[in-house]
Amino acid sequence: MFAFNEKYSLRAKVDIAHMRYFEIAVYHVRPGHHHEWEEAVNLVKAAYEKIPDVHWATFNTVFGGEDESYAIFIPRKSLAEVDKGFGLSKEFATNMGEEGMKKLRELEASAVASTTSQLFQFNPRESYPPEAWVKADPEFWKPKPAKVPAAAPKKSEKPAGQ
Repeated sequence: MFAFNEKYSLRAKVDIAHMRYFEIAVYHVRPGHHHEWEEAVNLVKAAYEKIPDVHWATFNTVFGGEDESYAIFIPRKSLAEVDKGFGLSKEFATNMGEEGMKKLRELEASAVASTTSQLFQFNPRESYPPEAWVKADPEFWKPKPAKVPAAAPKKSEKPAGQ
């Protein structure tokens, strides 16, 4: 079970009803290295606070995990936003500075046991969206069924022998 962690999130409140993708990264923190993890998160968050439209929500394990784990959800409206996110690495590095990037690499090496990152697409046919989402974007969340074209009339077959 995961619980929302506002302290490790950045501008987490977004219009989910109009999002179409989630990037989800899971970080497993080495036992006894919470302090380094927190310091790394604070460095990353400070660098991204200077970049508009960057947002994520962080959740940490509260039950069921073997270790201290964090799931970071980055909602995206389109795959173009995913591409844009890759392009922010230069601006992020500039905001961090050379010493900050070195410090971040050291903290990650010390604190993070492993990480995975995946991209998920929202599928309205497999979702139970809140009514507020449906009202906000009904064409996506409750699309009208596609019209099935009428079957073309069959050509009459000639009886055998004619």
